[in-house]
Amino acid sequence: MWRPGSTLAREPPLWLARLRWRLRGESARLAFVLAVLAQAGLLALLPVKGDGGVSWTTIAQLVAFDLVLAVVGGALGARSLRRRDPSLPRIVARDRAATFALVAGVVAVLVGGIVHRPALTAEREKVERMVAEAKRVAARRAPEYTKARLRTYDARRLAPSILRVCFPTRSPERAWCTVVRPDRGGYRARKDDDTRPNDQAGGTAGPPRPMVRRTP
Repeated sequence: MWRPGSTLAREPPLWLARLRWRLRGESARLAFVLAVLAQAGLLALLPVKGDGGVSWTTIAQLVAFDLVLAVVGGALGARSLRRRDPSLPRIVARDRAATFALVAGVVAVLVGGIVHRPALTAEREKVERMVAEAKRVAARRAPEYTKARLRTYDARRLAPSILRVCFPTRSPERAWCTVVRPDRGGYRARKDDDTRPNDQAGGTAGPPRPMVRRTP
């Protein structure tokens, strides 16, 4: 027996139908924002190179990357979609293709992070070993104030295999630092006569990259 409400029950809500209509031809705008946010989150968890970290520079690069994907992918993909379905409006085809390209960009960042994961783990283990050597020297030569605070430090990469590790002193403008470098299959740390903290030290090393901070 037919019931009047049975057809309405199978129909989507009115707000959902309106949303679908509004997004038809405009889904790439929402996909663009979501793609940038998703990629930033993935880079924070699974960096594709280096030690990771997300900065405003990284966000700007993601915006540029996704903009290129949306424009180029939308133009090229729209041709393919309209060959399959000539009745598909050009604007809808371009929007749909751009959305697919943005999704592919998110997947590419995820895959890159997974591939880079073993190298990232090995690099972090190397940094931990270098910091442990710096702590060993500090525990023997640093002032008592610094010895009691070895769990608080920051490490600045001067070169791929050279680390400057600094520990706090009584003065916030001074630090007790060591320079750690490879030596005979291990690492050797020596006291740095420069007492400036890493964020104030200049010279040929350039800006800190990366800055690793640890506190209790």
